[in-house]
Amino acid sequence: MKIGIYGGSFNPPHLGHVQAAEAASEKLKLEKLLVMPAGIPPHKKLPEGTPAEAARIEMAKIAFSKIPCAEILDYEMNSREPSY
Repeated sequence: MKIGIYGGSFNPPHLGHVQAAEAASEKLKLEKLLVMPAGIPPHKKLPEGTPAEAARIEMAKIAFSKIPCAEILDYEMNSREPSY
């Protein structure tokens, strides 16, 4: 099975994220694309007013919903360490 992993802060997920995911899924002929929003991004501090983790997961589910092989995982959101 061909699996891709796509991580990022997705705060918020936007069209550029979705287009990159679609392109990778098609080009690489992925059977599954695991989308993993970062709980604590290592390269930047989340700004004040950032939506709660549950809301960011829901936004990712909506944003990537048209990609059939996409699956949103909350693994990194549940970690209290930076997500690389």
